[in-house]
Amino acid sequence: MRFFIAMFSHETNTFSTIPTDQRQFEARDLRYGGEILEAYRGTGTCLGGMIDAAAAHGVTLVPSLAAAASPAGRVTADFYRRTTQRLLEDLRAAGALDGILLDLHGAMVPESTEDGEGDLLRAVREAVGASVPVAVTLDFHANVTADMVRHATLLHGYKTYPHVDMDARGREATERLLDVAAGRIRPTVAWRQPPLLPPIAGQLTARGPMRRLYDLAAEMEKDPTVVSISIFAGFPLADIKDAGLSIYVAADGNQRLADELADRLAALAWEHRREFLHTAVPVGEAVARALAADGRPVILADIADNTGGGAAGDTTEILRELLRVGARQTTVACLWDAEAVQACIRAGVGATVAVRVGGKVDPSHGAPIEVTGRVRTLSDGRFVHKGPMFRGLEGRLGPTAVLDVNDLKIILISLRWQTLDPEMLRFVGIDPTAEKILVVKSSVHYRAAFEPLAHAIIEVDAPGLSSSNLARFTFKRVRRPIYPLDAL
Repeated sequence: MRFFIAMFSHETNTFSTIPTDQRQFEARDLRYGGEILEAYRGTGTCLGGMIDAAAAHGVTLVPSLAAAASPAGRVTADFYRRTTQRLLEDLRAAGALDGILLDLHGAMVPESTEDGEGDLLRAVREAVGASVPVAVTLDFHANVTADMVRHATLLHGYKTYPHVDMDARGREATERLLDVAAGRIRPTVAWRQPPLLPPIAGQLTARGPMRRLYDLAAEMEKDPTVVSISIFAGFPLADIKDAGLSIYVAADGNQRLADELADRLAALAWEHRREFLHTAVPVGEAVARALAADGRPVILADIADNTGGGAAGDTTEILRELLRVGARQTTVACLWDAEAVQACIRAGVGATVAVRVGGKVDPSHGAPIEVTGRVRTLSDGRFVHKGPMFRGLEGRLGPTAVLDVNDLKIILISLRWQTLDPEMLRFVGIDPTAEKILVVKSSVHYRAAFEPLAHAIIEVDAPGLSSSNLARFTFKRVRRPIYPLDAL
C-alpha cells in the first residue's frame, strides 16, 4: 500500500489582528518531503500516529509537507494558495496511490474563503478522483462544513480536551484507511450541526456535557458496524457560518444506523446546552484567593489570553494585580514580548533593567507595564515537550528571557506559544512545584500536565481574545439563531 501524507493546520481566530503569514508558519513548523517523517516519528501527534501505524502495517508513505502555525488571525491568501498548490503538485507527482492521509485542523479561515479545509479537500478530491479514499484527522475544535464531509472518506476528530489522544487518532485514521483501501469496510456517514456555539472553557472532556457525549459515543462504538464517532465542540472564535458543535458518525454500509446515532448525540448535546456556559473569577478576587491558599502551587489560569485560541499572549491585568499586591514566589508563563526580550539580552544575565512589558498588541486588554527587574536567565527558547501533549516534539519559543521582579518571575518569549507543558518553566531553571503562584496563559490544555502538580486551579476572568464570555465579541457571520448568542 502507498499512502500520501501531509499536514496543513491552523486554528483561526477571526477577531485577531495578527495575520498568519509564512513567517508565522516558519516560527512553528514548515517542513517538506522526508523531513516530515524524521521530525514526527514517535511523537504524540497525529502525524506521529500515522507514521507509526504505517510502519506497523507495511505501508509506504509519500510525504508532501507539514505546515502549522500558532492560532491567530486569518491565514494570508498568498500563503494558503502557495501551500495548497504545493500539496496538489506533490499529489499529482506521487504516482499511483492507495489512499491519502491528511492532518488538518478544521478551523482554518484563509483571507480568500471561510472554509480552508473544505476548499482544500475539494481540490484534493478533484485531483485524485472519487475512487481514492481520503482519511482526515481534525482537531476537537474543528468547525466542520458540508465540503469537509462530502470530499473526505472519513473524518477522525480528537476525543479529548486537553488533546492527549492525537497520536491515537492518527493511528486510527491510518488503520481505517487501510480497511477502506482493502475493501473491508464501506463507510456511510451522518453529520449533524445543532445550533450550538460552546465557549472554549466549557468544552473540556473530563467532566460536563462533552464527557457525557463521549461516554455515550463510546457505548455506541461497541457496535462492530460503527466505524468511528467524532463530536467536534467547534471553535467559537472563528466568526464563520459553520462555527460550532457538530456530530459525525461513520458506519459500515449502514446509513440508517449512522443517522440514528447522530440524531441521538445531537439531541443529547442540545438537551445539556446550558452546561457549556462558563464563568471565571475576577482578577482581584482570583489573586487574593491564590495568596490565601495554604498549598502550592496555585495556578491562575489566564484563559482569555491563550495563544492556543488566537489571543496575543501579552495581556497584563493579572500581572498588574500581582505586582500591586507584592506577590512573591510567583511565575508568569509566558508573556509574548520580543521587544522586552531584546532589552534583557542587551542588558545581560544578572543585570538590572527597566522595561515596558506586554500590552503591545491590544492595549484595551491591558496597557504595557513598566517594571524593573534582574535578568535571571537567557535562552534560545528551544526545548522538548515531555507530554502528555506533543510528547517528544521540539518546542520553539524564540529568544527567551526570565525577568525577576522581587521574586515575581516573568518568562518573556519571542514566538507565541501556549503554556501547556511544565517543561516551558523547567528549561529556564524554574521548578513549577516550588512556586506559590503560577500564572498559565492557557484555556484548558494546561490541565493535562499542570493539574497533577497543582494544589488548586483558579480560572481568571481577565480580558483577552480567547475569553469564554462570548458576549464580549461582535459576531457577524455565524449562523443565527445559535445558543448561547441567542436565547433558545
